[in-house]
Amino acid sequence: MKVTLIKLEEFGSLNNLSLSVSKLSSLHENEVLIKVFCCGISFADVLVVEGKYQDTPSLPFTPGLEISGIVESVGKKVTNYKVGDEVIGLSKWGGFADKVIVDEKFIIKKPKKMSFDLAACMTINYGTSYYALVERAKIKPTDKILILGASGGIGLSAIEISKAVGCEVTAVASSEDKLSICKDYGADNLILTQGDNLKASMQDLKEKRFDIIYDTVGGAYTNDSLKFISWEGKLLIMGFASGDISSIQTNKILLKGCDIIGIFWGPFARGNKTFNLKCLEGVSDLYNQGLIRLSKPALFHISEFLIPLSMIKERKSIGKLCLYTDSYKGRQD
Repeated sequence: MKVTLIKLEEFGSLNNLSLSVSKLSSLHENEVLIKVFCCGISFADVLVVEGKYQDTPSLPFTPGLEISGIVESVGKKVTNYKVGDEVIGLSKWGGFADKVIVDEKFIIKKPKKMSFDLAACMTINYGTSYYALVERAKIKPTDKILILGASGGIGLSAIEISKAVGCEVTAVASSEDKLSICKDYGADNLILTQGDNLKASMQDLKEKRFDIIYDTVGGAYTNDSLKFISWEGKLLIMGFASGDISSIQTNKILLKGCDIIGIFWGPFARGNKTFNLKCLEGVSDLYNQGLIRLSKPALFHISEFLIPLSMIKERKSIGKLCLYTDSYKGRQD
């Protein structure tokens, strides 16, 4: 069986990616073949192409982690899914394709009221944020949360989940347009960064202590954010959108009595032997209750893959970006 996919044969530049046709591997007994409608794009996709991701796959390779679509075939031991089921899947890469094979334990059925583009784009961002905020940080109503890099897909998901729990959210972003989106998704307070200097940007803020700091940016922001953490607060290390990994000054951790929590959610987290999609059930529950709406992605045809990937790399994207295949044409809902 043939599959159209985005292929990488050499790590480095995004320009090394190409649209290609390959032969699909055989379906194992616990796997499901999915006709892909939509595939969410994350910062991890950029990093892995550049050879900078924590878990480097072998070449040739296809990026893409989060997909939605319809079951086309199932392995002999698959009992929870049948041909024609509308599903959400989390793949160990390979999602930038019109078909992908996924282990059944990394699939859930798509809520009927949820569109395919929303479904594809909730997995990494909302699953990670739910895991980080609800399961690891154990946020509670009235917690004050500072979100760095709040206008990206992961940041918007953190805003929505925090507000669903009843927290007060302060969003930090690099432009007025980005802050406008943050406000639209529920942020209570907005901080415009000035020259990538968090301390200077926060100087006029009345509330300068936060129970939780949600750091997607890294670099100098990580160290500077510790100035604003409450006693026994929690700093969540979510990623490094700035491209820089901070060397944390441990004396600040001691003086604040705070916790630093690394967040690495997904089937590729080698140390997590019990990974599952329970987080997505929590996200779906919040969605079905009307407590979150999910970030509506900007859609790009799979042949236009370089445009959204470049936008993410250059930190020009607002919200979530998503690829769609020919199978999704005419089915936008």
